[in-house]
Amino acid sequence: MRENRVNSSSESRREFLKRTALAVGGATLGMSLPSLRFAGGQALAESEEEKKTEVVVVTSSEVIDKDKPLNTEALRRMMEKGITELAGKSDVAKAWQTFIKASDNVVLADAGTWLANPPEVVVEVMRGIKLASPKKMTLAHYSGLPKSWVDAVRGGLKEAEIPQEVMDNQIYRIPARFPTMPFTSLVMTPTLKSHRIAGVSGVVKHYATMCKEGPAPHHPNGMETAGSVIVPQFGYMSHLIIVDALRFGEETRGPQFFQKSLIFGTDPVAADVVALDIYLKNCKTSREIPPERHRQLADTRYHAGISDMSRIEVRRFEM
Repeated sequence: MRENRVNSSSESRREFLKRTALAVGGATLGMSLPSLRFAGGQALAESEEEKKTEVVVVTSSEVIDKDKPLNTEALRRMMEKGITELAGKSDVAKAWQTFIKASDNVVLADAGTWLANPPEVVVEVMRGIKLASPKKMTLAHYSGLPKSWVDAVRGGLKEAEIPQEVMDNQIYRIPARFPTMPFTSLVMTPTLKSHRIAGVSGVVKHYATMCKEGPAPHHPNGMETAGSVIVPQFGYMSHLIIVDALRFGEETRGPQFFQKSLIFGTDPVAADVVALDIYLKNCKTSREIPPERHRQLADTRYHAGISDMSRIEVRRFEM
């Protein structure tokens, strides 16, 4: 297993992102979620400019491929590696407990449509949440997913000895009910795909999909207001982001590239810009929409996280 610890995966791209963010936002980079209860209790730095965050990227050549079904054992190793490295703890259960408290009412939101999570990913995250022993846990799966997907998740939960009653398809609708529910902890497994409205959809866009008014009001101008919902509607929850980057998608047409990675973080914007940086190395965007812009505005205009790659410590592991 090899670790590569860097502050940015691409020096030239980092400089481009910083210049663009300053141009579109006109504000200090990385003013991250002043009212958001970060999962894991990350300490705030003395000033907004000094704040940093960490993102962990775990990649396995064995987990999946175009002609190879998902390897659940490899997936579990990736999940355990990512959560323990992000928490800084060797014990898997204690690592999950770093981000999810015993008193929490936890909800897991899947990736929704266009590029749904493999059912095994959702089950594996629920298995991790169970290790944290929260007061309550809910799997809010998107209401439009096919019966075959739902049945596969049900089977996986049964095997993991998790009651199927945790599944709820009445929360993740359009518009969604997440902000109106008494959740204290949000875990999500978004995917990245080219998107005709956002350029490339990912974490920040997923919050707009999950907001109480639905995504449509945020569609104009490349979804520039997508990040506006994170603090006011989700800021009272702790956040654990596990980007499902096993495959990257091409709009509604399914996978366009098998990245074979999971990306872990507690800062929604940071996790998204790191995921986008990886995406752009091998995948195409939709139309001429700049996919960086709505992510950077989530930072510079809406103060929902850090988009400056020089202030994101990216730790990469190959298994």
